[in-house]
Amino acid sequence: MSPARRTTSSGLLWCVLVGGWSLVFAAPHFYWALGGRAGLGAEAAAADAALRQGWFAVYNLAAGCAGLLGAVAGVVIATGVGGPRLRHWLLVAAGIAGVGLLLRGGLGLTLLGVGMLSGTSDGQVPLVLLAIEPWFVLGGLAFGGLVLSHRREPAGAGRPSR
Repeated sequence: MSPARRTTSSGLLWCVLVGGWSLVFAAPHFYWALGGRAGLGAEAAAADAALRQGWFAVYNLAAGCAGLLGAVAGVVIATGVGGPRLRHWLLVAAGIAGVGLLLRGGLGLTLLGVGMLSGTSDGQVPLVLLAIEPWFVLGGLAFGGLVLSHRREPAGAGRPSR
């Protein structure tokens, strides 16, 4: 088996987690890009205002496509298709995505916490934010786990250790 095709069971698990997270992330963005807004409750008015702006659809299409790319990256890294150079660049991209998602989710959780502690949120924290912010953190951890589990070739794969 070639070194690029060697994936440990934990490495495969991270690939599956990234793929699943990415697909779940992509789905609502495509839905919103197409004008959907069901399930937004009190946030529907804000969604209506956003939907009237062309950038909102473009943003959601881009976010949905990024989610699909994340899923494809998980599959490519798990299978080794495309060779070591592609795998290397996908791992770099996954690392950047992981850091970005952790920063996004961490900042969101921090702002929610500050708002709740300072009383500026009036105790009316939208429940959707209590799910979304940890979702970004989970995505960041999944991408980070993927990178860490694949950062070195297995022992004896022909690459000297540092």
